[in-house]
Amino acid sequence: ALRKYVNDKGYTDVGVLVAFSGTLDLDGGTETESSMNGFPDSQTPAEFDGGEWQILVVAEKYQTGFDQPKLYAMYVDKPLNGLAAVQTLSRLNRTYDRDGVRKDGTFVLDFRNDADDIRAAFEPWYGETVAPPTDPNLLYDTRHALDEFGVLWPEEIERTVDLLLAKGATVTQRVHAALAPAIDRFLYDLEEDEQERFRDDLGRFVRTYAFLSQVVAFTDIKLERDYLYCKALAAFVKADGSVAVHPDVELTHLKLEQTFEGSVTLDGTVGEVVSIFGGTGKMHEPEPEPLSNIIAMLNERFGTSWDPKDRVFYDTVAEKLIERSDIQQQASANSPENFGLILAKEFQSGVLDQLGTSEDMALAYIDNTELQGEVLKAYLPFIQGKAKVAHQEHCDVVELLGSDRESTFLEYKATLRTHQDSGETFKPLESASLKTIAAFMNGHEGGTLLIGVSDDGTVHGLDSDYANHSKQGQDQRDWFQQHLSNIISTSMGDAAVTNVRAQMLHVDGHDICRVQVYPSGFPVDATVIKQKPGGPKEKVTEFYVRGLNGTKALDVVEKQKYIAQRWPGTPEAS
Repeated sequence: ALRKYVNDKGYTDVGVLVAFSGTLDLDGGTETESSMNGFPDSQTPAEFDGGEWQILVVAEKYQTGFDQPKLYAMYVDKPLNGLAAVQTLSRLNRTYDRDGVRKDGTFVLDFRNDADDIRAAFEPWYGETVAPPTDPNLLYDTRHALDEFGVLWPEEIERTVDLLLAKGATVTQRVHAALAPAIDRFLYDLEEDEQERFRDDLGRFVRTYAFLSQVVAFTDIKLERDYLYCKALAAFVKADGSVAVHPDVELTHLKLEQTFEGSVTLDGTVGEVVSIFGGTGKMHEPEPEPLSNIIAMLNERFGTSWDPKDRVFYDTVAEKLIERSDIQQQASANSPENFGLILAKEFQSGVLDQLGTSEDMALAYIDNTELQGEVLKAYLPFIQGKAKVAHQEHCDVVELLGSDRESTFLEYKATLRTHQDSGETFKPLESASLKTIAAFMNGHEGGTLLIGVSDDGTVHGLDSDYANHSKQGQDQRDWFQQHLSNIISTSMGDAAVTNVRAQMLHVDGHDICRVQVYPSGFPVDATVIKQKPGGPKEKVTEFYVRGLNGTKALDVVEKQKYIAQRWPGTPEAS
């Protein structure tokens, strides 16, 4: 909307950027921060620092750790509470003095928050900030607050905790059964407002015990049992507090009304930061994050610089846990909330084990030159092959042309479905391209297929393929890409098509198609048409691989051997 306004007004000195995580469904398509800005999101802070951009529209990002001294004005359209308000608005308070240009003030236009709330958020941090000693007796107070509701019965607590501390495949069902009476009393004996108070008090006791047990040595075994029981019960008495807006609701009018005029000057007195929340009402529950956002979120919050691929460390921990039979049983028998209680401890143990393994591997590599040689020997062809294929996707296509350029990762086809010399359509020719694409998918590295390039590396073009396209009025390039997608889907399945990207290029007056094929996560069979000279057409399904600049089919035995080393652990490998 801002960009449209800027364009409509003819402004040439106002550039607008966006910053957000994940994806947005916009105008029938999917957009990311990178696609809307036109460069990787890792470059957004540096780009915003240049002279081309003046406005940054942010959603749930850059509230902490964003240092841009030139930032002058902020327009707020979301609730800001407590420390979040301080951190967000404090993005403005960097001084700026460069080349004689100075920032002479800041400006905030807030559409959502009250001045008193902002003042209250800043007050504890403005003057002297103290954290008073925590009173352990508060723990007993929070536990006794639960007694008035009549939900917790001592004999049930003791029986349930014995089950929680036991081991075995049927324990989970028995724990749920032991909690059932308390859940029923909560659901049927308490009014709605009492349920809300009980949830609040239950959560406060669990949080308080979890906090204080880290700094205070408790000898009260009964309190520990109550904590374990309440922690398990809390998973079954949660309320869904989300509020959905019906998709038919449409904003038609907007009224701006001044609700406050005055100063939010702070007193500079002593502010107090409490380590345990002692009030009433719901605590903020964080919304689940898509896996694709995890690394970006960690980088932003904790100042790390991990690449998304670095998630392999946690993925390895997860895969090892998934392979354990006890984890499999617990995952099947538990709700997500209960399984989370189990997983927290097991995942931490897995991280520590993996850390030890990673450290041992790193130190062994650094200290042992013989080991270095063997590791490099094993990884060199894999890394070089993957890097070559990655270069082939983005380089100038002219680099890929020439009589000696074809390789295990690069193949030429003069046409897709017409004879190179006569231009006559012969659909079985499509099988040649399909075999190559399937073989690239079955390889470790993938590969590049150039259609419209002769075997000697010269440009032949797609003119003969275009000439046999009967539908008039359709763009020839669009037709070619759609036809290629259709025949891959028919031959290998819809899932296989997701491993292919096609790019139409114009070289020496002719169109060619660069087909980039990524390695598949599963074995790919291709159904193709074979025809010997003078013989009938025959449809066959085979498994193709690359080998020394060529494509060949493997028989059943060799296919199983190949799959065992390429995709170990898959059913086809056994």
